[in-house]
Amino acid sequence: MKMEAVNRGRIREAYSWWLRELSKLLTPKRMSERPWRTMLFHTPAGLEILTKTGSQITNLGVLRSDASAEEIAAIRRSLLQRAAQESKQVLLRLSPTDVVRRTIQVPKAAADLMDSVVENKIETIVAWPQEDTRYSYRVIGADPGSPTQINTEIVATTKKIVDTALDAARTVGLSPGAVDFAPAPDAASIVELAHLEADPVSKMAGRLHVGLCALALCSVAICMFGIYQLSDLNDQYGDMESKIIGVTSRVDEVKRLNDENTKLKDQRERLAKQKIDFPPVMTLIEALSRSLPDTAYLDEFEIHDNEARIVGKSADPTGLIGLLESTPEFEDVRFAAPTTREDGQTLGTFSIVAKLRGVAHTESSQ
Repeated sequence: MKMEAVNRGRIREAYSWWLRELSKLLTPKRMSERPWRTMLFHTPAGLEILTKTGSQITNLGVLRSDASAEEIAAIRRSLLQRAAQESKQVLLRLSPTDVVRRTIQVPKAAADLMDSVVENKIETIVAWPQEDTRYSYRVIGADPGSPTQINTEIVATTKKIVDTALDAARTVGLSPGAVDFAPAPDAASIVELAHLEADPVSKMAGRLHVGLCALALCSVAICMFGIYQLSDLNDQYGDMESKIIGVTSRVDEVKRLNDENTKLKDQRERLAKQKIDFPPVMTLIEALSRSLPDTAYLDEFEIHDNEARIVGKSADPTGLIGLLESTPEFEDVRFAAPTTREDGQTLGTFSIVAKLRGVAHTESSQ
C-alpha cells in the first residue's frame, strides 16, 4: 500500500512537472528588464511620477505624502491624459533611501541553494523582523579575490515602505505590476522586489489543466454515450449478451477508478495537512546542523509521521539530548537504543528519536 501511494505521488509530480515545462514553452519569454511606460519613483520627498515615450522620460510631478485633495485630483487628470494605466506598464521603483544593500560571498558549491543561503542571511542584514521584510538578490559573478566564491548582492526593505508606496499609487488611480529597485529612474533595474501580477507560467499551466480536464470530461461523456448505445442495442437485440458483459465491466472499472480517486484525494489532503503542520526536511536538517557539535556526525536521518530518528556517532552522545531539546524543531527527545562505544574508540554510537514540533510553534520560537 505504501509503495502504491509512492507511485501515485510520483505520477502527480511527473504530471505537475510536465504541465509546468509545457507552460514555460508556451509562455512568451519575459524581458530581463521589465519595460515600463509609467514609473512611480519613491523618494523622501514623495512619489515622483514619470512617463516614458520611446527613450524620452517626462516628469509629471511629485505626489507628496501630505498632498491635498486638489493636488491629487490634478495629478489624476494629468495621468489620464499622458500616462499608461495598465498594471503591466506601471512600475513602482524604490530609491536608495528605501533599501538596505549588502554584498555577500557564497561558495560556488552552494550555488544551487542560493535561495536558502540568502534567506538565512537576511536576519543578519536587516534590523527589523524577517516577516516584515521584502527582499531579493542578484548574482554579480565570481569574486576576483577568491574564484571559489560568488559575489551576491542582497537588497532588502520593509513591507511598510512598499505598502505605503502602493497605497500612494492607488490614490492617483495606478496599480503597479511590480516593485523594483534602482538608484535612479533612468538607471537599469538592480532587482525586482515584488511581482504583483499573476505568474504567466502559472496562468498558462492553469489554462492547460482546465483544457485537459475539459478534454477528459468530453472523453468520459463520449464513453458514457457509448455505454448508453450499448444498453439500447441490448434492449433491441437480446442475443448480445457479450456486449452487456463488456458494459458491466466498464462500469466496474469506472467505480474502481472512482474509489482510487477518492483514496488519492484523502492522501493529498493528509499530505497537505502534514506539510502545513510540520516543518520542511531542509529546515530540520539545518536545525540539526546548527545544534550538533563538531564532534558529532550523522549516519542516518529518518522521518516517520511526526517523529524523527537520528543515528550517528559523537564524543558525548548524552549531551545531544539537551542540544536537540533546545531547538524549536524538536521535542520529547530520547534515546531509542543504548549508546555503545567500541574499545579504543573516542566516539560512541547513538540512536535518538524526537517528535517534530508543529510549524506554528517553530515560527513563534524563531
